[in-house]
Amino acid sequence: MKFLIPGYLHLAWLALIPLALYLFRKQAKRIPVSTLLFFRSLSREHQESAWLRRLKRILSLLLTLLVLWLAVLALARPTGEAAADTPGAVVVLVDRSASMAAERDGQSRLDVAKGELRERLRALPSQVVVSLVAMDAKAHVLLSRSANRRECLRLLEEMQPRPMEGRPDLARAAVARLAELDDNAAIWHSGDAPLEWPEGDALAERYGFLNVALNRPVNVGITGFQIRPAPLERDRYECFVQLSAAEANDGPLVASLEVTLAGRLAQLREVELEPGATASLVLPLEGLRGQELRLQLDAAGDCLGWDNAVVVPLPEVKPLLVAWFAKDTDPFTELAMTSLIEAGRIEMLRGDPSAWPMENEPDVYVFEHWLPQEWPTERPVIALEPQESAGPIRVRVLPKGGLPHEGIRTLSPEHPVLFRVTGSRVALTQSVVLDVPDTLEPLWMAGNEPILLAGESEGQRLVVTAFSPSRSEQLALLPALPLVLGNALYWCAESVAQTQRLQATRPGDVIPATGLVEWTEWDGVSFIKSSQEATLGWLEIDRLGAWSAGEGRLGVAVLASLGETDVPSAERIVDDKASGTPAQIQSLRVRGSWANWPEILIGGVLFVLLLESYLFHRHAVF
Repeated sequence: MKFLIPGYLHLAWLALIPLALYLFRKQAKRIPVSTLLFFRSLSREHQESAWLRRLKRILSLLLTLLVLWLAVLALARPTGEAAADTPGAVVVLVDRSASMAAERDGQSRLDVAKGELRERLRALPSQVVVSLVAMDAKAHVLLSRSANRRECLRLLEEMQPRPMEGRPDLARAAVARLAELDDNAAIWHSGDAPLEWPEGDALAERYGFLNVALNRPVNVGITGFQIRPAPLERDRYECFVQLSAAEANDGPLVASLEVTLAGRLAQLREVELEPGATASLVLPLEGLRGQELRLQLDAAGDCLGWDNAVVVPLPEVKPLLVAWFAKDTDPFTELAMTSLIEAGRIEMLRGDPSAWPMENEPDVYVFEHWLPQEWPTERPVIALEPQESAGPIRVRVLPKGGLPHEGIRTLSPEHPVLFRVTGSRVALTQSVVLDVPDTLEPLWMAGNEPILLAGESEGQRLVVTAFSPSRSEQLALLPALPLVLGNALYWCAESVAQTQRLQATRPGDVIPATGLVEWTEWDGVSFIKSSQEATLGWLEIDRLGAWSAGEGRLGVAVLASLGETDVPSAERIVDDKASGTPAQIQSLRVRGSWANWPEILIGGVLFVLLLESYLFHRHAVF
């Protein structure tokens, strides 16, 4: 046994005081009285032998010395010798990401983790230093190499789950740096999924995982969300929603999606999802900018609420600034571009090649029948039927007006450029043969040649066409060309983020903000109004919902994480042989009584005092 504060042991000399009082106690005096009748009656009631009186005095002395000695030992804080396999330091990693808020019987996974860790931390010998790390979108070192067990337990108790996607890579790097500071350091990780260590990493042998995952979780959530204005339509929007089910679900799960706009029910969808499946929905909406859109998902037995809702104001659409340079304007292309301008979503700057280069940068460049030799790399480009090679585009013009095709093949109907576009009745006349980078994806094929391509080249978005609208049959009678041009403009503009003033963020991001930030917050159960003060010019997004800051800035924070929605099950982790209670933690629970000695000694003092009081009042032990 060792003592953390051995200086208190010198207080043992106080035992001399009761010893002196016992040895030099006052002797009885003889006092004459008028009669002995009263004293004789008392002696008959309390008659006892001399040895019993002596035994009582000795017992009283021993009890007094025992109280004193137990109090001195408690002040000196005794601790036991650590066993050979007891770690000299412990790094505790606690997962507090969104999935740790999954509940069963009103208890979250983080509550279970804190209960498990409290027992193990109290069982540690007092000389073991402890570090506490919390994992969410970042790794937060809450306590570094401290023997103050009370402070560690306080920080652990204050920990709450956060609606953020966990970053195990950052957490692994943080605990590895702390564990490397001590030769005999152990890593305790409490969460619902173990860390993955590189093969051959020495720290993997010191790692212990405390599995607190649910045995049979049930969850479905929103894992993707985007809203944009509908092309060619005023006051209409299109909302893309992706729904996903956890792989641990027992079977198919029916989820209902309630869509509310400006406080009124707009749509109600029901989706059946197999375990691990994903479904995508496109919701057409009609409303005014600033109106609040709420999406709320509901499923029987759902254990995680944070991924069930999205709230966002309909964005204020900023018109696209398009610079259109044409050598010879095709009348059908001009008609399609004019219809886009009339929809109020596009501002068009027109010019011929002599006006190139222009002073101000638009959102998108459109080149028709011409390409500049000084290729613009700072903005996306739409090249319509180019007649010469420039930049990443190489062309060969077909003679005699081109090659007509009675039909085309659509290779990527899900591409945003082909949204709501059908190519079943489109007949086109190919005017050029294209040679473009492999990063551009063919969308329409005529024979063996691509006639519509879209993709990125060196970080720049490109859309290229190889057909002539005016020489193509039926194209003027179909909405395909205006839709393709409108989709291409909006798709290209996404790369410069100029289509709307709504800022999409994820919990854990940091945004510049000052003053009061107002929230319509989703707390996992309901929508509430809240606010927070940004005092340092920056604000960490630590909640879900729609926010508004100064200067009319609007934003939305969405969890949208497949990793957090896919709540893991304890059975799957055990099957993967990635779990199990580490041997060093099990052994500490057995040897942990040394850590509780001060409490035991104080309890002993109280017990002896109660015993002495009982003996004094009942059996005259004094």
